[in-house]
Amino acid sequence: MFIFAHVFLGVLIGLGFWHLTNDRRALPLCIFGAILPDLLDKSIALLFPAIYGSGRTLGHTLLFFAVIVSAGIFLWYSRGTLLGLAFACAVISHQVLDAMWTVPSTWLYPLRGPFPVFILPDYIGHYFWLQISTPSEWVFAFASGIIMGMWYLAREPRVTFLTTRRKTAARYIAIFLLGVMGAYLLVFGLTAIPSAFFAPTYNPITNVMAGLISLGGAIVLLTRPVLDLFS
Repeated sequence: MFIFAHVFLGVLIGLGFWHLTNDRRALPLCIFGAILPDLLDKSIALLFPAIYGSGRTLGHTLLFFAVIVSAGIFLWYSRGTLLGLAFACAVISHQVLDAMWTVPSTWLYPLRGPFPVFILPDYIGHYFWLQISTPSEWVFAFASGIIMGMWYLAREPRVTFLTTRRKTAARYIAIFLLGVMGAYLLVFGLTAIPSAFFAPTYNPITNVMAGLISLGGAIVLLTRPVLDLFS
């Protein structure tokens, strides 16, 4: 999937752990964990394209996740915090959304051989165009921005230009967009219809996952813990 789909799932995971731990740091931490594999691997691909050119290498392996989750368990036992495990959940969410089980040579590295390599002549331009031409990314970016804005404003009561009415309107717009897109992508994914409008380059499995995330986000925005942010 593309970046804002990962960001939005990181937001949802962060909201869950924030509610569980009462620690608001879980939200930005999970967003960072949800995009870390791409931040790591695409940077490496730009530096060493002949070796790591696929853009899904070290950060997309179960070995990488095992290191992160081990650190999270250590922090849980030594510091009594679940933030490390929250971060690990966000990291594995990225690998799941990228369906890494379909690329066992990468996901099970080093057990299944070296990473696959392919070189794109215009690496940055290629992915940038795919990003901006995918409507699902616009919806996920909008919904993520709304929730992150409310997260920030929860600590900044001096910001008064966003009235309760405006915040409520923004929440319902996000719910509507996520609900419509989620149902659309789920239908396209389950029926294996190609070229869905919201995600024209996604395959049926990815459409189903994106649809479930979108519908899940709409439901989360209706729940009381999130509603409190907008009140």
